[in-house]
Amino acid sequence: MSLFIKDLEFSYDRNRVINKVSIESNASSLGLLGPNGSGKTTLIKLIGGLLKSEKGTILLDDNCINSINSKQLSKIIAFVSQDHEPTFGFNVEEVIEMGRYPFLGTFGFISKEDKIIIDKIIELLNIGHLKNIKTEELSSGEKQKVRFARALAQEPRYILLDEPTSNLDLSNKSLVLNVIKEIVNYGTDLIITSHDLSFIEQSTDYCIMLSEGNILFEGKTKKILTEENIKKLYRIDPIPKWI
Repeated sequence: MSLFIKDLEFSYDRNRVINKVSIESNASSLGLLGPNGSGKTTLIKLIGGLLKSEKGTILLDDNCINSINSKQLSKIIAFVSQDHEPTFGFNVEEVIEMGRYPFLGTFGFISKEDKIIIDKIIELLNIGHLKNIKTEELSSGEKQKVRFARALAQEPRYILLDEPTSNLDLSNKSLVLNVIKEIVNYGTDLIITSHDLSFIEQSTDYCIMLSEGNILFEGKTKKILTEENIKKLYRIDPIPKWI
């Protein structure tokens, strides 16, 4: 990953939520950690081109995000939001096929090449037994796994995950963590937002701690997840034993 951000600013109705943020990262998995309202989701949407910055620069692999058209950008970046899109009536394979949309021709047919890519991803994530099952019949963890598969079907250079473990129990969090490791091994770089300290520690190499739209701390994940940094980030003292 080659991510370069310089003096990035963004506001909602004059409410500044990203304040002159600058980042340089070559990590294969980058974590954006912070409490609710810290600016994590806004920042990841800016990186993904879903929002346009007011000021500042965002470069991915030396390419300016705001200068890339949406179809070309979808071949570089896949975004998995924390809001689950309705996929009722579709089976798992059909949902994964949706990831090939940026590559479809005039008539929108899935080609043999598309099918090979889809089958490869289904095998990679070990979901062949789910192919013909309707998505509404899946568990929360299985649904998240399918959403990751759809993102991989875009063959992106980057996958952006916004709170990928929200509303998941411990067993499903473990499932998601294993899938993330498989995605990184596959060669796709990740940017992940979360307020879950343990999840960020296990899933990322480099971490940026955000507070009220500002970078509080950054560095290699295992080095900056210290007791003192966590106290300052979440404004708690002492740290509860369950964290």
